[in-house]
Amino acid sequence: MTAPLRSPFTLEEDDPQRIAREAQLRAMSETDMLALYHATQKHAAAARKAHDMKRLLPMVRGMKTIQRLAAERGLVIRRAKLSS
Repeated sequence: MTAPLRSPFTLEEDDPQRIAREAQLRAMSETDMLALYHATQKHAAAARKAHDMKRLLPMVRGMKTIQRLAAERGLVIRRAKLSS
């Protein structure tokens, strides 16, 4: 049995909570940050497959934010190939 999929990290274009949400990400361990990135990526792949751009775009913003904050630590997150 697989573990339930974690909720994705999303950011709206002009999210008023962005600074606070980025601070929460910065406080995460690398392991938790990677897990959140990969969970978000799986949700984004499902939204893309369903052609649900309204749901997809906030997840893409969230993934890019996680990548940027991870890079501040010297951690490079590469997009994993997901099987369809």
